[in-house]
Amino acid sequence: MPTHTPLPVPATGAAHRQGGDLRHLPGARNVLDLSTCVNRYGPPPTVREALASVDARALLPHPYAASDEFTAAYAEHMGVDPAHLLAGRGITEFLTLLARVCPAEESTVVTPDYTDTIRLFPRHTGPAAGARDTAAARAERVERAMRRNRFTVLSNPNNPLGISVPRDELVRICAANPGSVLIVDEAYIDFTAGAEGSMTSSGLDNVVVLQSPNKPFGIAGVRTGAMWTRDAELRERIRRSLLNWPISYLDAAAATAALSARAWASATLSSLVENGRRLERLLTDRFGDAVVPGAEAHYRFVHLEDPRPVYRRLVEAGVAVRIFSGSDPGRVSGMRIVAPTTPEMPRVEAALARVPALS
Repeated sequence: MPTHTPLPVPATGAAHRQGGDLRHLPGARNVLDLSTCVNRYGPPPTVREALASVDARALLPHPYAASDEFTAAYAEHMGVDPAHLLAGRGITEFLTLLARVCPAEESTVVTPDYTDTIRLFPRHTGPAAGARDTAAARAERVERAMRRNRFTVLSNPNNPLGISVPRDELVRICAANPGSVLIVDEAYIDFTAGAEGSMTSSGLDNVVVLQSPNKPFGIAGVRTGAMWTRDAELRERIRRSLLNWPISYLDAAAATAALSARAWASATLSSLVENGRRLERLLTDRFGDAVVPGAEAHYRFVHLEDPRPVYRRLVEAGVAVRIFSGSDPGRVSGMRIVAPTTPEMPRVEAALARVPALS
């Protein structure tokens, strides 16, 4: 187990930092980073092998083929027609472009949600005051939003709560509202049902799906992602907004190598999902029903009125988590923690033991 020096770091500002940003912590290299929802087993060996074999001369020309190579590999992984797919620099790029082409007054995001989503789409529909969100409540808000707006944005599985609205329920809602478009951020779908649970198999034209291999394959430092839709007009509007060569040669080399590691992905994602269940039991021992139960993804959320004392205790024990302030737009107050690898689990158990149990 790595040694670390206790870090008596104040939690001021921690709720405004995105997961994985530990630059404010002294000795951050010794901190177990459970603040970002990346596959901590990554990257797969295929990525290290691919990068080790890169010929520097391949960096001389523009990456004309990089996007095509990544798109072909990712379309196969997603089980979709590559003609319906656009490649870009992560899901965030597509959220940014969609926010530009979708009129703000005709768009809404079902909150709580991802940092950039709530920043880019200013109109939100959140849970009732004082209520804890559920899959059923989120589905109701999606249905209400699609009746009233041209564009509705949803993360599914939800970030940060881990709640998933069943695919069949979303298909029903979209089919009943053909004049409205549902934009689904499926960043963590690989941790759950994978292609079987994706809206890419909905058969509907009024659906946009955003996915990326970065989190499930443990390559968050690589900027790759894709937008899928059967809506040719919307797809073309986004295509025209993309810069030339949206995927670099090195991004494509790393991402396509990762996508080839299917057995590795299956084994590590299964391990993380199981560790997420174990983590949920540990958290429930400390926080009781404040823990969001039964999340399908590999991270868990704990409702806390003031998460800063818990954050501080965990950081002092060498474990970083993500906390949120309920006073921020599109947020609920609490803590999100991602499942560690199996060898890291004892360190998490020891850190949580330092946190006083909720009465």
